[in-house]
Amino acid sequence: MKHIAFDLELERPNTESEASDSLLTEERIIQLGYVVFSVDPFRVYCQNSIVVNPGVSKLSGFIKKLTGITDLDIQNGVPLEYAVDTLLYDATRFETYRVLKQWGGGDQDCLKQEVGNKMDYFGRSGCNVKHLYQIYAEANGLNRSGGLKKCLRRCGLEWEGKAHNAMYDALNTAKMYDFLVNKMRDK
Repeated sequence: MKHIAFDLELERPNTESEASDSLLTEERIIQLGYVVFSVDPFRVYCQNSIVVNPGVSKLSGFIKKLTGITDLDIQNGVPLEYAVDTLLYDATRFETYRVLKQWGGGDQDCLKQEVGNKMDYFGRSGCNVKHLYQIYAEANGLNRSGGLKKCLRRCGLEWEGKAHNAMYDALNTAKMYDFLVNKMRDK
């Protein structure tokens, strides 16, 4: 069975202190990253990073520094609907399980808010891999809090790629999901 792990990067609104130079009054998606993968053995079939044009010509300095996404990147970015169509195409092409894997719970909600019923294919909720990790951590005496990078390390896994890049965040979420599925298996 194949799965999709995904992640988003967002421009912050100018109402937040670190993004006071943002041209937006509400957060908007600027990158959609995902991987199609299988577990046991862990195998990646497809990975994609899509920069999205959020409808403004420049990003806040905070987000540019955090993500490495430039003003030119978003100016050349695609509409969010195109990025979601690409995700849907790969989901059907690889015949993936329809429940999206994500670190935390907000990204799928954010996508649904911006594109509406295009996300209906994936159902009402995704699989929050962070919650699965927290259960594993509690059962094994590990610290339950922290970001994905710290939690991977606690499990003896190595981070791959650049943090705050949606595709690498998705890849590392997939690695954590694979780890946790293997820990849950009756062998």
